[in-house]
Amino acid sequence: MFAPALSSHPISSNNVPSATGLLSMLTEPSPSLRRAALRRLYTIVDTQWHEVAQALPDLEALAEDSEVEEEVRHLAAKVASRVFFYLEEPQQALRLALESGEGVLDESAELKNQAYVDCLVGAAVDTYVAKMQKLSDGGSSTQGKDKAKDYDDDALPIDKLQAVVQLMFERCYVEQNYEHALGIALEAREAVKVQEILGKCAETGNIKKLYSVLQFAFQAATTLVSSKAFRFQVVQVIAKQLDAMWIGEETPAGIKKSCAFSLANAHQVLRTSKPVAEIVSSLLNGSDDDTLLGLQLCFDLVESGDQTFVNSVSACLKDGGAGEGNSVNHGKAMSILVGGFSSELAISFLHKNSDSDPLIMENMKQALEQRGAGRNSVLHNCAVLSHSYLNAGTTNDAFLRDNLEWMRKASNWAKFSATASLGVVHAGHITEAMTLLEPYLPSNPEGEDGSAVSSAGGYAEGGSLYALGLIHGSHSGSSAEKKNETTDFLMNHLRNSHANEPISHGAALGVGLTALGTNKLEVINELKELIYTDSAVSGEAAGIAIGLVLVGSGAGNVRNNLDGGDADEINEVVSELKTYAKETQHEKIIRGIVMGIALMNYGQEENADYIIDEMRGDRDPLMRYGAQYALALAYCGTGSNKAIRLLLHTAVSDVSDDVRMAAVIGLAFVLFKTP
Repeated sequence: MFAPALSSHPISSNNVPSATGLLSMLTEPSPSLRRAALRRLYTIVDTQWHEVAQALPDLEALAEDSEVEEEVRHLAAKVASRVFFYLEEPQQALRLALESGEGVLDESAELKNQAYVDCLVGAAVDTYVAKMQKLSDGGSSTQGKDKAKDYDDDALPIDKLQAVVQLMFERCYVEQNYEHALGIALEAREAVKVQEILGKCAETGNIKKLYSVLQFAFQAATTLVSSKAFRFQVVQVIAKQLDAMWIGEETPAGIKKSCAFSLANAHQVLRTSKPVAEIVSSLLNGSDDDTLLGLQLCFDLVESGDQTFVNSVSACLKDGGAGEGNSVNHGKAMSILVGGFSSELAISFLHKNSDSDPLIMENMKQALEQRGAGRNSVLHNCAVLSHSYLNAGTTNDAFLRDNLEWMRKASNWAKFSATASLGVVHAGHITEAMTLLEPYLPSNPEGEDGSAVSSAGGYAEGGSLYALGLIHGSHSGSSAEKKNETTDFLMNHLRNSHANEPISHGAALGVGLTALGTNKLEVINELKELIYTDSAVSGEAAGIAIGLVLVGSGAGNVRNNLDGGDADEINEVVSELKTYAKETQHEKIIRGIVMGIALMNYGQEENADYIIDEMRGDRDPLMRYGAQYALALAYCGTGSNKAIRLLLHTAVSDVSDDVRMAAVIGLAFVLFKTP
């Protein structure tokens, strides 16, 4: 507890050693006596608050009595507010301060009021933020509840709180502390206020300061704002300001170049690809430095891993034309975006810098042979998979080529995994994919009904199809043309191999990877037909593959990222899959479908709440199992308190071990960005 400064009022605390006499005057019927007593109490309350505290009920009653004159009510409220402040009850002090009229929270008051004003303004901001969050969430917000849990919503009127907060904003404008004002506006989820703050900053004419504030706002919006809808609104406001800076003639060249990257990031959050294509095209048509900047922006887009957005940007860039004399630069940009150039660079780097020790695998192989291969098929499979992880993406498969006989000891699904492991080793090596896997690929199917495909065997063939998917789908910068060719190749085998489970299983997973995030209806329909064959093994792969094709699209939700004329048909397919999951008796198919739904809702946050709640409330443990992964992927990396609370509740309350396990794993997905 701090020691307040002595009052400079003529009637000091030395003249009134005790407040008892003044308190007794509050019960007098004469209004003038009560008024005089309250005025004197107000001058000594900073030193005699412990005595005045005994009369708090009387003071509150007097402050709320509508029959007494206004000055007496306001004086009683002021005195009671001071006492609550010293009792460390800021919410109650704020309530009475707001009832005491204007000027009590004036920050230009004398120094002795500074601690009191700061405390109450802080309480007002906290309460205002909690109320605004509750309104934004439709009355269900839990954030800030501890700060205002003991007080009724009507006790602190929102309009009075807003007036206090506005004073804080005005102070921030005067002192140019725009970041502080933005913090309050973002917490209170007021996009209009964010726009006002950025506008005030722009009015100063300090472009460097404005860009710094915009960077702060974008960083805070993308990392701290928990509501996806509000984040979208804020980024729209930021993008508008950045766009004005990008095209402004007064913007310095250095800031304009930085603005290009920030604006591209903002439009990527907004899923608007055309403005990004225009930025890239403008840079490519500029000076040599601008061209290099444009190419670097293309690399950054590819490295973001959002292949759907990259494809959309490349399509807009292609439609916009290269411009006379700049076709070479545009060709380079297209090579980076969809030509596979960045993937080739990654493969080259990993191959040149691969430092895996070949003796590790040799020693492991000898140890397994000493134990006897017949009794250790599981260990043999583990060794093969270890090799793939040890040399992932390096194209270094010398050990496998030197030990083909040892590799052939794998059987059944172990053979499938061993062949598929080649896709991990050669991930991104799309130029030689067909040549590398040619010995294992199934022959071109004959006929349309799949009668030429045998139902026996096919494990190596299925693994090779899966390996094709791993090679083409492991890097977001792989060639789009090669991906499309491989997708057609895999679709041909998928369409004609329903009779063979391993082949159809591998083809489904492979096509899911090559068509990752493309939302292609043709691929989805083929995979749906595979599910409807009611084959457990193939159906599980098909369900997961549909999720890969629609990853992050939010298909089936009221608000989703689907564009074009196929949106309604895709939503209908998702609805059919949900129904089929409840009708089929195959647990593998149910698991595949629910995992596919989880992938569809990647990054959807509150847009996925309805389907998640529906799956969480299902009686089938497999549906609840999928709900945990849907929740984890929808809020992946956000650190959302709501998602954490739901996962923790499931982790300790669900009757199924698998569901509880999935909930605990889901916590890692939600919190992986939280140190």
